[in-house]
Amino acid sequence: MAGVVIYAKSKPPETLFDHTRAVVGSALSLLEEYGNRIKSSWPESIADLSRLLRIVATYHDLGKNYTPFQNVLRKSIKIDPLAVSSLDPHIPHSFLSTSFFLADASDLGVEDLYLKALLTRAIAFHHHREIMEKLVDPDNELLKEVIKEDIQPNYERLDFMKELGIILNRPGFKGIKRVLSGTWDSYWESVVRNNPEYQTAYTLLAGLLMKADHSASAHLPAEFEPFANTKDSILKYLAEKKIDVSSLWQMEILDSIREKNVILIASTGMGKTELALLWNGDEKLFYTLPLRTSVNAMFGRMLSVFGDDGRIGLLHSTASAYLLKEIDESDKQAGEMVGLIDRAKQLSLPLSVSTADQLFTSTFKYPGYEKVYATLSYSNIVIDELQAYNPEIAAAILWGLKEVTELGSKFCLMTATLPGFYLDFVKENLPDFVIERRFLPVSKHQIELLNDNIMGYCDSIVASWKEKERVLVVVNTVKRAQIIYEELKRKLGNESENNLMLLHSGFILRDRSSKEERLLDKDNPFKGIVVSTQVVEASLDIDFPVLFTEIAPADSLVQRMGRVERKIRGGKLNLEKPNVLIFWNDETSGVGSVYDRNLVTGTGKLLENYSGKTVSEEDKQDIVNALYYSDNAKKVKEKFEKAIEMLKLGILRAKNRDDAQKLFRDISSIECIPFTVYEKEEDAILKLVETVESSTERIPRLRATTKLQGYTLSVKRSRVPDSKIVKLIGSIAVINIPYDVDAGIQYEEEESPFV
Repeated sequence: MAGVVIYAKSKPPETLFDHTRAVVGSALSLLEEYGNRIKSSWPESIADLSRLLRIVATYHDLGKNYTPFQNVLRKSIKIDPLAVSSLDPHIPHSFLSTSFFLADASDLGVEDLYLKALLTRAIAFHHHREIMEKLVDPDNELLKEVIKEDIQPNYERLDFMKELGIILNRPGFKGIKRVLSGTWDSYWESVVRNNPEYQTAYTLLAGLLMKADHSASAHLPAEFEPFANTKDSILKYLAEKKIDVSSLWQMEILDSIREKNVILIASTGMGKTELALLWNGDEKLFYTLPLRTSVNAMFGRMLSVFGDDGRIGLLHSTASAYLLKEIDESDKQAGEMVGLIDRAKQLSLPLSVSTADQLFTSTFKYPGYEKVYATLSYSNIVIDELQAYNPEIAAAILWGLKEVTELGSKFCLMTATLPGFYLDFVKENLPDFVIERRFLPVSKHQIELLNDNIMGYCDSIVASWKEKERVLVVVNTVKRAQIIYEELKRKLGNESENNLMLLHSGFILRDRSSKEERLLDKDNPFKGIVVSTQVVEASLDIDFPVLFTEIAPADSLVQRMGRVERKIRGGKLNLEKPNVLIFWNDETSGVGSVYDRNLVTGTGKLLENYSGKTVSEEDKQDIVNALYYSDNAKKVKEKFEKAIEMLKLGILRAKNRDDAQKLFRDISSIECIPFTVYEKEEDAILKLVETVESSTERIPRLRATTKLQGYTLSVKRSRVPDSKIVKLIGSIAVINIPYDVDAGIQYEEEESPFV
């Protein structure tokens, strides 16, 4: 049946020849653009990367010649099937593709057994299917049966491969299971674990193949044109902000850090972002932050620096919601935003602003992680606000940096405070780095440590608001925030409606976004009292003259204090009384649940030396250093070191990307709609669900998904007993737990806040 059209895709129809040629072209274009950097980490002992990448790109989809697979495509295209077949159509085509490569390996000059195994696995696992483990079971004969009954008799249908310089031999079954088995003592495991160079080669080769395949399938370039003249763009942006660019400290140190990894410990407002962009130059960059709100804000800032020509990506779990909202507020077309979403997901843009989980879930080695690692091998990474992550997540980030720098990546780690044992890990495991410390020459916070419960100071909070117009109150748990909010609401009476806001993570997305927009509105700034939890520490660019806060570990307190007199850059405030009041007693919320008790105790003891005094930016760093080098940090340090050890041993592995997300967030969470919200909006919600499930048009489906997310919040699974789940709508649970638009979700008992 030579001459029969063999398809690779059905939507839109695309022949296997055209797709294969596109993947080969995409792979080679990657090497043309970034080959020097990629090849700098390619093991010298292994054959030429260009030749090997061309081989796997050529052979990766030949298994699509499988008749049942072709018939599924042909049915979708509405053309006649090739032949009637009773074979299982769900056999992974990538496994079948290996039968062609193994038959041709010698003709291709691949004699080395380890190299043959490497190429075979790169082809076999460029897609992942659950059935794969079953097929490599020694007692399962299905793969052998399929190759004998269909792949071998029909291989001449692939005669068109001659046009790509490949004359195929008759495919075979021999050796496939031996190479593909993933058991601990398998041939492949012994190869990888005893040969780090082969692990590096496999990660790069498999990842580059996935990237080339995905971009070709999406009909997108593997990489978009990088930015040029980054330095000029930044200086122009700063000049437009009326900043004197003639004596920037960032420019003074640039030559000494440009080719190195950088750790920047600096005060808020020192210009960390500008340093990171100047350090990066015109290289491909991923800029990561802890929270979606701060990512959205940074995305907007990058557009201001570089312009909006579709080459800046936004990566986080609700990016489509943010971008679709941008459409409604601008003259952009929906197709433009969808294109940007696709390009960002392909990791193909020269600059991407992202939450850290979008990159560092790959540390848990879920199937397909190689694409992320390979892309990072020729990219630079900015990690902003490392102190905002818990020690297990920080371990995943730092371990990931270790692995990708070994592949060629470079990093700039920026933080206001850095626990000492994080720095110790970097010194021991990460190469060629410099540490730069920059602190604002300012003392703007006078603190007072009070041995009391913040709940007894509501009158003082109200009095401070009447004097200062804006007051920030931060407590450690959602429950405590709700209680103090209700007490302040009672005291303010009619004045509370426009002058009191509660902000925490226990609101559905629609309500939380509305609150944040009101708080960040520069044209009509909120004047009143904001009661919040840790969500204000690293997510919102807000500025208050006074802070009432429960005690927390020193690094968290520094972040909270960074929301007080944020815009002052130099000098010393002439403060008549404290503008940061810190409450610490036995009734402080979240101690032992949200925060390690020893860290809180250690922080309190250190702050006793500063109570009643004005503290400088360097004083704050000294407090953090003293805390994390003390015995009080022992448990937290042990959590970090345990996570590092588990990552090192490969114990923290994920079955898929969703599983990796849960590992990274250190929670098992579910998306929920409170019953009171569902009851009120049932018709609208069900209509959106129907659109998401049935619409064949992408834009309406995206819009419906975005609106549906607005009704949801993420809740720890442990907080939702089965008895509270009213119904399931797909993967979303409708939960019978009280919810209020002003107060958020209301649990009976206090527990640490959810992410």
